[in-house]
Amino acid sequence: VESWRGAAVDERPLEDVFPDRSSLVYLTAESETVLQEVDAATTYVIGGFVDRNRHKGATHAKALQLGVRTARLPIGDGDAIV
Repeated sequence: VESWRGAAVDERPLEDVFPDRSSLVYLTAESETVLQEVDAATTYVIGGFVDRNRHKGATHAKALQLGVRTARLPIGDGDAIV
């Protein structure tokens, strides 16, 4: 992660790091919203790493529980992110 410009890893629970979740978007494959553009004022939480097999849908459920907006990357949609 050190080589990812602008990325940070924090192991604290999301709700502790961001008590005001209005500027968050949780990236999860189960979201109905497709991410069309990146907004510099928004913090994007990458949540899909644990969802592949055993915990399918876990990050989407967590986002809904916390009231955080969700979006999915346009992988396979033929769209590009601006």
